Amino acid sequence: MLATGGRAREADEACLHPNNSQALMDCPKPIYNVVAKMVQYEEYLYPDVGLARGVLAMLHFARRSLLVQLLSVYLLFVLVVLIGGVGVNAVVEQQLFNDAQASDQALAQEIAVETSLHLSDAKNSILELSNLVGQADGLNGLDTPAAIARTFQAWKAARSDVDHVYWLDPVGDVVVFSPPLPGKHKDKLVAEFSPPDVVRRALTATSPVFEVGAVVAPTFNAGVIIAYPAYARSGKLVGIVAANFSLAKLSDPLGAVVNAQKDQGRRLMISIIDDRGELIATPDPGRVLLTVLDELPGADQALHGHVASRQGLGPDGREWLYSAVPVPHVDWAVIVQRPAGEALAVVTQFHLWFLTAALLFAIGGLLFWLMLLVRVIRPLHTLAIQHQALPASEQSIPVHATMLAARNDEVGDLARSLVRLELDGLEKLGELRTLLETSNAVVGSLEPHTVVGKIIREVRRLVDVQAAAVLLPDEQGVLRVLVSDGHSERYNHLLSLSPENASSTAVLALRDGKPVQKLLDPEQQGPSLSYDEGFRSVLGIPIISRHAGGVVLLVHRSEPHPFNQNEIDLLLTFANYATLAWEHAVLYERSDERLREVARENERLYQQASEEKQKLEAIMGSMSDGLVLTGIDGMVLYANLGASTITDVSIEALERRPISTLYDALRTSAVDPVDCERTLAQAESAEATELVVEIRRYDRRRVIHLRLFDVVDELGQPIGRGLLLRDVTRERELDEFKTTLLAAVGHELRTPLAAIKGHASTLLQNDVTWSLADQHHFLQTISSEADRLAQLVSNLLDLSRQEAGLLTLNRVPNRVQDLVTKTMEQLSHPDVIISLHIPDDLPLVNVDSARIEVVLHNLVANALVYGQGEVRISAERRDDAIVVSVSDNGPGIAPDELPHVFERFYRARHGRRQHSGGTGLGLAICKAFIEAHGSAIWAESSARGTTISFSLPLQVGNDASAPTAIRPGRVQEVGALHSSDQSGSVLPATAALPVNTTAAQITTEDRRHV
Repeated sequence: MLATGGRAREADEACLHPNNSQALMDCPKPIYNVVAKMVQYEEYLYPDVGLARGVLAMLHFARRSLLVQLLSVYLLFVLVVLIGGVGVNAVVEQQLFNDAQASDQALAQEIAVETSLHLSDAKNSILELSNLVGQADGLNGLDTPAAIARTFQAWKAARSDVDHVYWLDPVGDVVVFSPPLPGKHKDKLVAEFSPPDVVRRALTATSPVFEVGAVVAPTFNAGVIIAYPAYARSGKLVGIVAANFSLAKLSDPLGAVVNAQKDQGRRLMISIIDDRGELIATPDPGRVLLTVLDELPGADQALHGHVASRQGLGPDGREWLYSAVPVPHVDWAVIVQRPAGEALAVVTQFHLWFLTAALLFAIGGLLFWLMLLVRVIRPLHTLAIQHQALPASEQSIPVHATMLAARNDEVGDLARSLVRLELDGLEKLGELRTLLETSNAVVGSLEPHTVVGKIIREVRRLVDVQAAAVLLPDEQGVLRVLVSDGHSERYNHLLSLSPENASSTAVLALRDGKPVQKLLDPEQQGPSLSYDEGFRSVLGIPIISRHAGGVVLLVHRSEPHPFNQNEIDLLLTFANYATLAWEHAVLYERSDERLREVARENERLYQQASEEKQKLEAIMGSMSDGLVLTGIDGMVLYANLGASTITDVSIEALERRPISTLYDALRTSAVDPVDCERTLAQAESAEATELVVEIRRYDRRRVIHLRLFDVVDELGQPIGRGLLLRDVTRERELDEFKTTLLAAVGHELRTPLAAIKGHASTLLQNDVTWSLADQHHFLQTISSEADRLAQLVSNLLDLSRQEAGLLTLNRVPNRVQDLVTKTMEQLSHPDVIISLHIPDDLPLVNVDSARIEVVLHNLVANALVYGQGEVRISAERRDDAIVVSVSDNGPGIAPDELPHVFERFYRARHGRRQHSGGTGLGLAICKAFIEAHGSAIWAESSARGTTISFSLPLQVGNDASAPTAIRPGRVQEVGALHSSDQSGSVLPATAALPVNTTAAQITTEDRRHV
């Protein structure tokens, strides 16, 4: 028996070798067909037969060797981890480098802003001094030079950053200078400036002119020279006021920053250069006015108005990081430089940790691999080799398997299981050979009655039974004898078992689908045909076929002994073969009908496949992302509507064309043709799979993400390529929004903090005693700036809540007149006329009063900032809402800017601005609050001014026709309310608000040109 099983296995393995032609001829026909198709497929894929055989041998070895499979998985895992680690390392390194650049650029930007403000303040100071000197010329017969000298001395005392002040006549001679120089006489001095064109430019300038240089005579001091002509009240030019602002004072803040960094153990250098590349401010005073443009990488770009970061050689000969930022409104640049090693110290430390983790990972993996090899792989390999075939006898079981069976782990369990299987196999092999012989006899015919007769005869041969019968259910399910052996004709004729006969062995076996046996006893079961035939034991075996129906094999024994489990299992195994023979015989009779059913089924499956294909095409066609599939030759086989929309090329123009057609369309609409060409070159050469290009579509910049992938068949062979085009403009805009938010908030926080710090430091000075009025003024300023900070934080929180859907409203009935009155009480601005046009009979509105007051406050503040002194507030009822409008008399908004005024951080480029600050959040907050009420806000503009209108919902159940009395308030006291006649016409009453030159209580982040 063992030899028979071994020869069968060897014959099957020989059939799987294409070179063994004789074995192919002798193997079963299904295996021969499979192997023949494999050989044909290999010859098609690999013309070189030797190469095909080598590849098959490698694949066969990999499939049969667990060691090779585990090693391949382990190496693949290590490769993935290493590639991922390298990728993470590159990303982290780039992020840390960008953070260092951003930190230096932020420091340079802050210094540039401070420098610009300092120069602007100096210009304004010179302008005021020039006006004072011009008005004092010849005033009341006073000694004009003496009066000018006293004015200069007082002005110089207030300006610690000024070295000297000069009064020049129209030809450039020095008339007065302060402070006076010992041994110098004014009648012998002529002002000489380097560069010398400062005086000439000042004579024709309409604003103060400045130049970096030195006053050669009567002094020699390097600084920023600012000059402006002075005119008498009659308009006559009477002279020129010039001042030399010290470069040393300009360098002092830079030295403080550098020293602070030095105290922390960091090296830092800050420089300010002018448009000629000369160093005008630096902690090193000996380098002032030296030309250093070539020594500072990126400085030339900053002088042209661009922010730049570069790496270059520093003063110590090592790599330094340079960050250059232009100074606003001045052709200067601020350069912050630090050693690259200090800036990227975190990157070096990260590399060390990464290498350490990789080493520990490699050591741990090696130890794990050695343990796996010794304790698992080798024992499994030994068991696999020694148990490739059943032993000839129990004594032939390998000794090594017995030794491994003594282990208490999973390998020992496997060895014990193999030994038990071999012993059981030796026992079952004899039974299977007998069963095979009987089964071959059963399947030798396709006629149903002949098959049933052979089944009965072979059953009597397998087990010790005296009679056997096959029962077949009729159309009503009643079991009747189909063929029997060992029974009388009476039994065959009378036996009829209905499905309701629960005591029948045959009925129970067919119903439960498992063998059922009984010992026949007439006292317990009543009269029985089987008992009358002399049988005392019966066993029913179901033969159930899915296609041919079920029958029951009923066997009888004369002795009252039950069938043992071995006999039942043997009959069950035979029943499986009998089921196959019975099914083949029945299917043979039904072959024609079955073929027709198969044809109909194939047609249904084809229709289903067609529908699935149509659904798939519909899904791909409805994708917003573009999908393009190409063949091996690069020809486009399929392009969906998304690809056509993104590239602006029709599907017909893409399909059956080279993929370069799509790339050419992207090149045509590229924002940067050079960068796009370089990116698409990588795509065409398959150097990268993830690419990004920027194109312009309908006057808008669109960012398109390209993802290339290979399309393979079931065997993993490439059959084409795919391209996914995804519009990621929104994601890119979100990143830019985050950057803008950080920059805007940082700028707006710095201004009030500087004011609070300055006034608080002034109050804390011990050497100065301030009057109560001054103290109140300082505290009032600190309180106002703190309110600005709180308002900015509140605005940002409200915007974030609104976007997250968490903005809550406390709606109560309110009067529009009361909301406007509260807003007027909060605003104060010089020389402003505010008129109200609100009817008395407006109904109540159901709103959150605090939110609507913020909206009114922002709109009125914008009108004050961008108008020309007149603001008009009106309200009226339209349908089921109250429409409130705030108008100014400013220059209006450009048509191209009008659609963007409600966007976050947007501030108009044109129009009159009284203040330069603001984040551009004012109208965005207004829009968020109004839309949270379920209403709308819109803007209208013309050359006569801008009007912002919004609607408010009415109170439910409100009587719109009932007039509501206006309660007196503070606005009435200043005449800012109105009266109305019976016709509803509005008669505005206006009042000039009191002048307050200290501060304008207008939220700076609300300013934009509306």
